[in-house]
Amino acid sequence: MFIFACLALLASTRSLAQQPFVTDDAEVTEKGHFHFQYANLYNVLQESAKPNLRQDTNNFVIQYGLLQGVEVNVDFPLIAIRNESGSGRPSVFGLGDVDFAVKWKLLEEAPDGARPAFTVNGAVEFATGNESKQLGSGLTDYSINTILQKTFSGTQLHFNAGIQFSGNTATGAVGIHTPGRILSVGLSGARDLSERLRLGLDLNGAAIYDGGPTEKQLQLTAGGNYSFTSNDTFDFAVFVGWYQAPRVGFTLGISVTP
Repeated sequence: MFIFACLALLASTRSLAQQPFVTDDAEVTEKGHFHFQYANLYNVLQESAKPNLRQDTNNFVIQYGLLQGVEVNVDFPLIAIRNESGSGRPSVFGLGDVDFAVKWKLLEEAPDGARPAFTVNGAVEFATGNESKQLGSGLTDYSINTILQKTFSGTQLHFNAGIQFSGNTATGAVGIHTPGRILSVGLSGARDLSERLRLGLDLNGAAIYDGGPTEKQLQLTAGGNYSFTSNDTFDFAVFVGWYQAPRVGFTLGISVTP
């Protein structure tokens, strides 16, 4: 019912922070400023993931506007995985893989024209998590993502298309674990319902196309942001997933620009 309600509302505007959605937006942190995001993601895993049952991820993101239109960021997760009792695999907690990225906004959206905003994001994720405990993948990941953003009648739409050249998309027990070339795509839309509240929907998926085992993930997210001030928001979402994505879960977080 919540998802259908959000769909009905998507039909007045500030730029959308990417959190709590998987699909990224085209915005970057202003030059010389920091932006901080924290999110707790609670995931109930698919039956196929057993003996892994649930995963709780605390994700921390620090972004900095290095140049005009250019942002650098680092994010690191603290992961707790709950495993089935009697499986012989204990539940674990610890640091996951650390990610470094550069985001470059190449084009601004034309408010009265057809041109969308266009941004490119490149990332490298290092194998800092303990692979034997499933906290890390044991692989170095290299990826690039392209972002289009356009506003129609107050509804802001985002489209992502990306490729991971090596590594995998796993964060703990969640994601595609087979290494190789992984294609991803995402579509999201969001709308301000008031000066403080924004709601949106996000559909995001990925699949590996490397001639080996076929793995894929698909996730539908409904959520939004509530602004405490012009620079600080409370972020929330619920989601359902298929294949290697979590079965159900929720996200709660904050976004702060000092």
